Amino acid sequence: MKEIYYVYNNEAIASCIFLSIINNVEKLDIARSCLILPFLLDDRTVSYLSRNLDNELELEQLIKEQSRLFTSFNKRYLSLLPVAINSLVLLNNSNQVSLGSEIENNAILNLENKNLGDRFAKIEEVIPKFLLMLEKHSTIQLYKILKIQL
Repeated sequence: MKEIYYVYNNEAIASCIFLSIINNVEKLDIARSCLILPFLLDDRTVSYLSRNLDNELELEQLIKEQSRLFTSFNKRYLSLLPVAINSLVLLNNSNQVSLGSEIENNAILNLENKNLGDRFAKIEEVIPKFLLMLEKHSTIQLYKILKIQL
């Protein structure tokens, strides 16, 4: 992938996304957390979810209707895996989260009422819908549905 990809999709925005997600869920499976960035750092996916905030979406329906968004999902997954791991380590080292078998919020940093830019605001807006869409599946099912090749 291009070098600009890593400037645009970096540990700073990834950390904000993880903190926002952890604020919405009690705990997060580490394997599941690796699926977050390929969804939420893709502007086309965020735009689609944003346009459909009022509609109830199923993951399978999204994949079927917007197959173009998922043709490069595995490539995005592999490219963003180091960013996800680095972000989680940074958050753990700064005591924002606790890493164990799952990721847990330490509730030290609150992102509410913070202006972290337009891109993050758009991402944060779709996080509840995104979480609803994924919560219906186990982590193993998600990896199969998304055809992740490790």
